[in-house]
Amino acid sequence: MAPPSAISLLTIVYLTSLPLIAVITNIYPYITEDTHHVEVVNCTMQVDGEESLMLGVVINQFVIFIIGGLGNILTLLAIPYVRLKYGSQFSVLKLNSVVLILHLSLADLLYTLVGFPHFVQVYFSRECLQDARLCYFLGMIRNLFAYVDFNTIAMISCCVARHNLCRQCGGASLSHDDHDKIFGGKRVYLVCLAIWVVSFLTILPEVMGYSGVFAWTGSPYGCDTVCPSEGCSNIGPFISIINNIIFMILFYAVIVIKMCMKRHQVFGSEVTEFTSMLKSISLTLSILIAAYLAFLIPVVSSGWGLWPVKTSFLSYKAKAIIASIYWWMYGINFFIYLFSSSRIREAYRTFIKDMWKKIFKRSKVKHENIELESSAFWIDPR
Repeated sequence: MAPPSAISLLTIVYLTSLPLIAVITNIYPYITEDTHHVEVVNCTMQVDGEESLMLGVVINQFVIFIIGGLGNILTLLAIPYVRLKYGSQFSVLKLNSVVLILHLSLADLLYTLVGFPHFVQVYFSRECLQDARLCYFLGMIRNLFAYVDFNTIAMISCCVARHNLCRQCGGASLSHDDHDKIFGGKRVYLVCLAIWVVSFLTILPEVMGYSGVFAWTGSPYGCDTVCPSEGCSNIGPFISIINNIIFMILFYAVIVIKMCMKRHQVFGSEVTEFTSMLKSISLTLSILIAAYLAFLIPVVSSGWGLWPVKTSFLSYKAKAIIASIYWWMYGINFFIYLFSSSRIREAYRTFIKDMWKKIFKRSKVKHENIELESSAFWIDPR
């Protein structure tokens, strides 16, 4: 039996790290016996006279809300539609890596719908929510969606890397999902379920109130994690994000190296056409991974209130600018799909065209029925 490949070993290490981090996350607060008191934050937001900055932040939030909302809804409707109705024409979109793309769009959409209305409300009211429980659930649910997003993009990088470096099919076959023992067949849906479980375990210490609470922060995030002044003892979020960043870079690196090595290879015409489409979707996912790293790393490097870094030294202005960059992570994917993948772009166009025809046809039939009824009204009395 052949020894496991490098990508198989890398996959094993990554997938093992996820439950391991989840276990450490929920054991560490008990080991440290954290008893630090979480201070209540002033209910009125202090912006230090940065009104122009606040206006820029809320405009940025509104733009991301529109783009992230509409773009992710279009993705969640268009891709499944063409997969079901035009499967043979969109064969590359039937890969299971595209299922993970849809899962990512769902997480982005949920974060957008839950988070940004609250962010805008924070700007206009400048005060905390009167209902502490509502603030708790807003912070908890939004953080859950955020970690589902982080874990999904890392899982996409793993899935695409496994396809590109597959020994069995050489990375240029639609049948890859038939023999992928992790992401193949219906197993990809179990992967999606596992992402939700791991993401919830990451924030469980805050959900239970062991290492912090979800409450009013007085920051651009409004209701979010509030830690003791000594810093958060929940190491899970910090380690989880760093872990995902490291493996995203590793998987991204092997994808790029593989694409560069195959650049000058010559195949038959049909294989060349498929390879071109596969490279297109791989390029799209590589750009997506790179974009997420670009938006996420500044947030992590600034602390973001995560263990073991404290962010009290950051001004409100610095937090607002960093947050505004980070939030684009939930809206940028639509532009990446639109401009880098010809097949996803064609899926959008096909879906919109078909929906337009259905709406126009229904409107035309309704108009004709009204005319017939009107004609019958005048004919009957005669």
